[in-house]
Formats: sequence, C-alpha cells, structure tokens
Amino acid sequence: MKRLIFTMIVAASFSLYAQTATEKSRVITVEDAVVLAADNNISLKRQKITLDALDKRNKTSWNGVSPSASLSGSYEIPFDGLLTEKEASNKYTYSFSASVSLSLTPSLYTSIKEARLKFESGKTSYEDAVRQVELSVRKLFYSLLYTKESISLQKRNMETARLRYENNRDKYNRGQLSELDLLQSQYSYESQRPTIESAEIAYQNNMASFKQTLGISQDEKIELSGSLSDAIPPETFTVTQTVEELPSVKKIQTNIEQQKNSLLATRFSAYAPSISASYSWGMNRLSDKTEDITKANENESHSLSFGVRIPLDGYLPWSNGALSIAAQKGALKDLELQLEDEKTTASLNLENSIKNILQKQSQMEMLNRNVEIAQKSYDMTLTAYNHGSRDLLTLQNASDSLLKAKTDRESHIYNLICAVLDLENTLGVPFGSLGNE
Repeated sequence: MKRLIFTMIVAASFSLYAQTATEKSRVITVEDAVVLAADNNISLKRQKITLDALDKRNKTSWNGVSPSASLSGSYEIPFDGLLTEKEASNKYTYSFSASVSLSLTPSLYTSIKEARLKFESGKTSYEDAVRQVELSVRKLFYSLLYTKESISLQKRNMETARLRYENNRDKYNRGQLSELDLLQSQYSYESQRPTIESAEIAYQNNMASFKQTLGISQDEKIELSGSLSDAIPPETFTVTQTVEELPSVKKIQTNIEQQKNSLLATRFSAYAPSISASYSWGMNRLSDKTEDITKANENESHSLSFGVRIPLDGYLPWSNGALSIAAQKGALKDLELQLEDEKTTASLNLENSIKNILQKQSQMEMLNRNVEIAQKSYDMTLTAYNHGSRDLLTLQNASDSLLKAKTDRESHIYNLICAVLDLENTLGVPFGSLGNE
C-alpha cells in the first residue's frame, strides 16, 4: 500500500510538473517572432523615442512666427530716513509695463523645412531599423531551425552507430567478430557525442540571442514551429524596382535635400534682410496721501517700433558667411557624387545578388540527387556489411557521406533563404513577398 501511495504521489507530481512546463512553453512561427520583436525590441523602442521627438519638433516648427511677450510690475515704499514712518507709509510708487515683439527672418522657411526633412529622415531611419530587426529575427529563426535539423541528423547518425556497436558487441560475444572491429564501431559511436554536445551548446547560445532580440525573458521556454523546407523561396521571381527606388539610393537623395536646405539657410543668413517689430505699454503712478488730500501723479506710455537689418558681410568673399556658403556647396557636390557612385554600386550588387540566388536554386536539384545517391549507397553498403562482404570502415564512410549530403543540403537551403532575405532588404520590399506577387 505504501509503495502504491508513493507511486501515485510521484506520478501526480510528474504530471503537474509536465503540465506547468507545457504551460510555460510558447510555440512561435517566424511571423510571431517578427511581431514580438517589433513590440518588445529595446533598440526599436529607443528609435521610437527619437522619432517622437522629431515628430513633435516638426509639428511645432512654425513657432518662429510666434511673438515674444513680457509683463512686469513694481511697488515701492520709500524709507530714506528723512520721513517719519507715518509719512513714509502714505507715500508709495507702483508701475506696470508690457511689451510684445516679433522678428521675421528668411531662415524661418528653411527652419520649418529642416524640421520636416529631419522628421522624414528619422522616419526612414526608424523603418530601416524595423527592417534590420526583422531581417535579424528571420535569419536567427532559420539559423536555429538549421542547427536543430543538423543536430537531429547527427543524433540519428549516432543512434545508428550505437545500434551497430551493440550488434557488433553481440557478434563479438558469440565469437563472430574480431575485437578490432568491435573497438572501431565503439569509437565510431562514442566519437560523435562531443560534436553533438558542441552543436547543442551553440544552439542554446543562439536561442539566447534570439530571445534577446525578441525582447522576451531568457527563462521563458519557446518552441519554433516550421522547417527549412517550408521556407524555400519560389524558383521564379521578378524584380521591378529601378535603381532610384532602392532604399540606399533614396537615403542619399534625402541627404541631398537636407544639404540643399542647409545651403539655402546659409545664404539667407548671409544676404537676406530681417524685419522686427515691437510694441510696449507702461504705466507709472506716484501716490502722496496726506491727512485730508491725496495727490497722485500717473504717467502712461506707449511705444511702437519697426526695424530692418540688411547684412553686408556675406558679399565679402573672405567673410565667414561667404566661406560657409562655399563649404556648403562643396558638401552638396560631394553628396551628388556619392549618389552617382551608389547608383552604380547598387545596380551591380543587385545584379550579383540575383545571379547568386539563381545559381543556388539551380544547385538544389543536384543536392537532392546527391542525398538520394548517398542514401542508396548507404543502404546497399549496410546490406553488404550484414552479409559480411563489406567491412566496418566502408560502412562508416557510407554513413558519413550520407550525413554530409543531408547536412550540405540543409546548409544550402539556409543560405538560399538568407540570400533571398538580403535581396528583399536591398529592394525594400516586404520580407517573403519576392516571388509571391
């Protein structure tokens, strides 16, 4: 009875533990991982703070036309020693003043445009950061799938080696196999353990990086849903984007627009006049209260002024304004040269990326055929080994060849997926859309 009760308690505890572990485990697809990273990634949250600040600055960039206003006042009671305390309390002075001023400069236009351009640039940078995080998440996801599949292949190969070793051990015990063959099969089995352990450690480290990118706790258990074969890109795809539409080219074009605006602001500062206007009002009152008579002296003032300032230093070629304009022109010319160079580079990179993908796609059939040949060779060698017409070394070579053929195919699929992701990132199209138009 005690044993029965103990067994029931252990079974219940194990069931509760298994249920808790299952509840804590989260199954995610690659799309789920992308959503998690977009919501929780720390670098994206920091980028969003910067973008919100630029957005606020853009929406209030008109504040340069907002007038400056001020209000002041004073109240004074004289205590100079010549008056008695009672006389001094009956004498006081108070004053009020208010002023409004407005300054209009040509740089107001460029400052408003600069705020808009900076916001658009910040928005582009944020979207690029989102794409980079998504690209990293997708590559990490498929890298984990590849590593997991590679470990699975190695474990299956190790299990086959273990069964072969146990079979050889039985043969050795019956006197049907030499000790050398037994030791070779034992080494073939046990020598695979360190490789698998190293691969599992690498998988755990990559999983930790993956969780950090997603912004989830390291203690949370997750299970990846999917396989590399499901993510193989379509064999045919079309690229409709022109060089001018590529994100890398657009980024330099945005920099050129900002530089042109900066040059215009420098020209306004060096050559353009500025207008100012101000209005002020003031009141001053002096009160002298005697026993029966109250004397008051009250003054009110108004002031309105206009001003125009025309800079002349910019017309001197050695002045700071003229030198700044020349420097801005040189920076603009440099960006225009960068744009032309980037168009050529992007065009070549795009062409090479497409050729690389097409080449990898054409090699898939050969890799599949290699796996079929290696599998057939291993099966035939295993049959011959069981009949005693092939030695253990030949069988081990056939097993290694089969493992290598399968691993090479999985590695090739992973590299093909990454190549397509890189091309989609270069084109600026949604990930997973290439070939699925």
